[in-house]
Amino acid sequence: MPGRGPRWRLRHAGMLFATNEHARRQEAGESATDPDAIFATSMLALADLRAALPGALRSKPHVLYMHENQAAYPVSDHVERSIRDQDSHLAFTNLASIEAADRVLWNSVWNRDSFIAGMETTLAHAPERSVDRWQDRLLNKSVITPPPIEPPEETEAPNNAPNDADATVLHNSNLAGYPDAVRVAWPHRWEHDKGCDELLQIAQEARRRESQGGPRIHWLVLGQRFPRVPDSMTTFLSEHHDRIELAGHLPSNDYHAALNRADWVLSTARHEFFGMAVAEALLAGCLPWLPNRLSYPELVPPEALELNPWKVASGSAGPLGGTVSLGRLQEAIRERLAPAAAPTAVQRIEQEVRLAVEG
Repeated sequence: MPGRGPRWRLRHAGMLFATNEHARRQEAGESATDPDAIFATSMLALADLRAALPGALRSKPHVLYMHENQAAYPVSDHVERSIRDQDSHLAFTNLASIEAADRVLWNSVWNRDSFIAGMETTLAHAPERSVDRWQDRLLNKSVITPPPIEPPEETEAPNNAPNDADATVLHNSNLAGYPDAVRVAWPHRWEHDKGCDELLQIAQEARRRESQGGPRIHWLVLGQRFPRVPDSMTTFLSEHHDRIELAGHLPSNDYHAALNRADWVLSTARHEFFGMAVAEALLAGCLPWLPNRLSYPELVPPEALELNPWKVASGSAGPLGGTVSLGRLQEAIRERLAPAAAPTAVQRIEQEVRLAVEG
C-alpha cells in the first residue's frame, strides 16, 4: 500500500487484508491454499486481522515484527491535543497485536523496553486495573533480531520517476573545490521527530568553530522531503546553503554514492528504534556522530558514541577514555553490525518463523 496515512494504515489495514483474503478464498474455491504462517509488522493491527480472517487461518501461527512502537513514538507539536489523545490508542493497538501474536520479533532491545515503559505509564492512568501480566507474556514470546541491511551492490535499480515531494534535489557544485572539507551525511526524513532543530544548532556551532580555526564542514542532507518542512530545516537550508553540497531524496545508487563520499554520519533523531539509515552509512565507512541514547548503543561499541569531528581533530578521548583509533573503531562497528547483514538477518527471521510453525 502507498506509504502515506500511517494512522489509517494502523487502524484499518488488518480489516482490509482480512476482507481481501475472504474474497481470494471465495474466488479460488476448492483450489484455495493456506499459508503456513501469517507475518505482519507493527504498522498493522494484528488482533483485528486475526479476528477477521477465515477460521482456517486464525489457527495458523502469527508472527509480529515490531519495527517501531507507538508507545514511544514522539508526537509533533503541530498535532492538535485532541488528536494526540486519540493517538494513545495506537499504542493499545500495538499491545493488542502483541497479545494476538504467537511470536514477536523486535529490531532492538530499546524498541522492546521503550514500549514496555511507555505502556506501563499509560496503563497507570486507567481508572481500574486493566491488562494483567502482559509484560510476562510479551517477554516470553519476544526475541531481538535486527532488520536485514543490504550492501549497495545488492540493491535493486532505482525508480527514477520521483513524486512531487522528492522532485527537488539541491546540488551545490561550487563546493567541489574543497577536498579537505569534512563531509557529514544526515540521512533522515525532514520531519520533527528526526531533530531538525538540533541539526540547525550543530550547523551554527560548526560555523563558529570554523571561524576559530576548526574544520570546514560540508553537509549531505540525504533524507526524504515532505510538502511540510520544519521551520528549522528551512532556516538551515537558507543560512548554510554555502556549506550544503547536497539536499534531497536520491535514487538508491546515488544515495549510496553520497554515503561513500561522506566522512561522518550524524543523527539528531528524537526516536530511533533501530536506525537502518545510520547503519547503512556506518557500513559505507562513515564515522559515527551519534548520541548515547535510543538504539545507538546497540549499533556501535561504547567508544563510538558521542564522537564528532572536533573531538577527533583535537585528539580528545572517547566516552571510555583513551585515544580512539579510527581504524579499529570502524572494524569494531562492522563486527557489531554483522548480525544485520542481509543474509544473516534474513536467515534469523526465517528461523523464527519456522519455530513458530513448528510450535
